[in-house]
Amino acid sequence: MRSVTNKHLFVVGLLMLSTLSFGQNTSGVFGPVIDEGEQGWEYRASFDDDSSEWNQRFHYQRAINGSLRWRIVGQVRETDDSSFDEDYLRAELVWQVSPDDRDYQTGFRFELRHRFEDRPDEATVHWINQWKTIDRWTFRAILGATRQFGDNHADGILIETRLNAYTSIAESVRLGVEAFSDYGSTTDWLDTDDQSHQLGPFAVWDLGNDWSLFTGGLFGLTDGSDDAQLRLRLSRDF
Repeated sequence: MRSVTNKHLFVVGLLMLSTLSFGQNTSGVFGPVIDEGEQGWEYRASFDDDSSEWNQRFHYQRAINGSLRWRIVGQVRETDDSSFDEDYLRAELVWQVSPDDRDYQTGFRFELRHRFEDRPDEATVHWINQWKTIDRWTFRAILGATRQFGDNHADGILIETRLNAYTSIAESVRLGVEAFSDYGSTTDWLDTDDQSHQLGPFAVWDLGNDWSLFTGGLFGLTDGSDDAQLRLRLSRDF
C-alpha cells in the first residue's frame, strides 16, 4: 500500500468537512464496466440542508454475464406524514457495449421507475462513457433521456447529464469531484437560472472484506438547484 502524505491527508480532511452538513440527491455517476459473476447491495442516504429531510434507498444487483447486469432499487423519503414515505421502485439493466481491454468504455442503462402518490412513472435510457487516462485518473460522462407517463407527466423528453473525475491517493482511498445537471424537457427547455446544476467533492473508502463507504457533498450553482446536500453510501460486494 502506498504511503499517504500530509498533503493527501489534508485533502481528505477538506472533503470530509465539506460533507458534514449537506444533501438530498441519491443518484450516482456510474460506469459501464461489468465483471462476470459480480453481485452486491448498497444502502444510500441523502440529507437536504434546506428542508432538513432525509431520502434513503437500497438496491441489489447481479451480473447476468460479462456484459449485462440487473438491479432492483427502492427508495423512501421523509415527508410531513412519515419519515419512511414510499418514493419509488425501479428496475435497471446495464449493457456494457465495449470490450474489457479498452481505455474508453461505453454502454447503456435502461430503467423503469414506478413513483407513488399520483406522480408520473418514468422510462429512462442513459448513455454511459468512461475514460481511463494517465496518472490513475478516471473520467465518466453520462447523458440521460427520460420519458414520463401516467398521472401528471411532463411533456417531451427530460434531459440530464452527469460527470465525474476521480483518482486514488492510496489503495484504500479514492477522491474525486462530480456534477449533476437537469435541463428541462425537449418541449420546455429551461433558462439557465431555472436549470438544476450541482457540483461537489466525494471520497470512497475501502473498508476491507468487500465493504466500501462513499461520502460526498453537492452544492447548487443556480437558482433552480438545491443549495447543499450530504450523500452517504455503504456497499458490500460478494
